[in-house]
Amino acid sequence: MTRRAEVAITYNGQDVSGSIAASLLDLSYTDNPSGQIDDLQISLQDRERKWQGPWNPVDGDTITASIRTIDWNGRNGIESLPLGTFEVDSVSLSGPPDVVQIKALALPSGTAVRREARSKGWEKVRLKAVAAEIAQRSKLKLMYEAEDNPLYDRLDQSNQSDLAFLVDLCIKEGIAVKAAAGNLVLFDESAYERREAVATLTREGGTVVSYGFEWSTSVAEYRACQLTYSDAAKGKEYKVLYTPPGAPVSGPILKVSENVGSEAEGLRIARNRLRDENKNFGRASLALVGNIRMAAGLTINLSGWGRYDGKYIIERATHSVGGSGYTTGIEIRRVLGW
Repeated sequence: MTRRAEVAITYNGQDVSGSIAASLLDLSYTDNPSGQIDDLQISLQDRERKWQGPWNPVDGDTITASIRTIDWNGRNGIESLPLGTFEVDSVSLSGPPDVVQIKALALPSGTAVRREARSKGWEKVRLKAVAAEIAQRSKLKLMYEAEDNPLYDRLDQSNQSDLAFLVDLCIKEGIAVKAAAGNLVLFDESAYERREAVATLTREGGTVVSYGFEWSTSVAEYRACQLTYSDAAKGKEYKVLYTPPGAPVSGPILKVSENVGSEAEGLRIARNRLRDENKNFGRASLALVGNIRMAAGLTINLSGWGRYDGKYIIERATHSVGGSGYTTGIEIRRVLGW
């Protein structure tokens, strides 16, 4: 039997997989990195103008989709990748010939977490409590998967959306934020990096269609982070230095200034700032034969590219089914190991 990939689509609770099949040009799902909303894009040929008339999508329509592979990559049987449920966010028409493009997001279109700017202050509050308040306000379920739950003397949200404020706060703590499928998820990226790789991709394995690796002298890999903070009561300035395990004995040092209340807090912030900077060193993108195992937050091993071999974490995965068959594109970065 010839391998193939199919999409299953439910629109406003009705299975439209069969009726939409003849019109479907392309379906693309993007599993986005921290701070960005997962999205689904569907392109349809519309010679009969149904999608401009009686089937015209409107804001708030729901789409549930999945990709099914049959006898794929030498594996007999049917496997499925559920993509989740999305709400229509925008619709466009181009032509001729007439093509309708539907974009849907993994959050309800009216969700205040990403649109409504607000200002608010907190005192003596922990990160999890702030996230819980934002989740409740946005009618999302909080999934807090980080070990640390830092305490803040004072926090101020100033004319920012809840999502933007929470992402900025979590970057300082080395915590990633995902909002999808009715959940607001906070997780420790370093813990995800330590998980076992889900696959090893090889240069000669036949599954990598194309690749691109990035290395530049304009992007530094720092060996340590020096954080400077002041004690207003004592009128003194202090410095702490965080050096990760296995760091080289020489190399540039990242220097930052932050308002922190203790040496321990300074070391924690220094570690997270160093991680955030060093994540930019060692990035790549790969185009693959469709692979339902690829998802943001999972790790893979690369072999056959010399200096670029090693363990990477997937930051973005895009699954597409259309004229080119089923393909998967991933954007990855080398794990930091600490």
